Amino acid sequence: MQQSHFIVKIKNGADSIGMEILSKEQLLEVKPINKLIQPLIDFKYEVSFYYLDDKFQYALYAPDKNKRWELIEYQASSEDLAFADKFIKWNNIQTGITRVDACRCQDDSLLLVELEDLNPFLSIELISKEKREKFISNLIQTFEKLLSK
Repeated sequence: MQQSHFIVKIKNGADSIGMEILSKEQLLEVKPINKLIQPLIDFKYEVSFYYLDDKFQYALYAPDKNKRWELIEYQASSEDLAFADKFIKWNNIQTGITRVDACRCQDDSLLLVELEDLNPFLSIELISKEKREKFISNLIQTFEKLLSK
């Protein structure tokens, strides 16, 4: 499959700051120094799986890909979790919060977008009270384990 458009991001950027969408021709004309180049993927939506230590906690997604910061709770399927779990195992973080970001492709497969270990944006206010309280309780237990070492 021939790729016609690409996303060009600042190498050390965040939150799409400085992101450009360029055609193949435009990309050949510029010199993207210190930038990441990725194929532009036509996807349905983005979904994030939040883990504490190596245990799944909750998932959020942006049902409208044009409003990627308007997140709602997502009911992850066992297949979704099997996908995310592969990256948690690969990452091998022992303690902490990890977010697995993916996009749901047009063929319903998931494609990894980012694996985030430095994750100050948990959006826990968007999940149910029960899940939020469970997450906070689990986080406290993690801190207690760390402090007891």
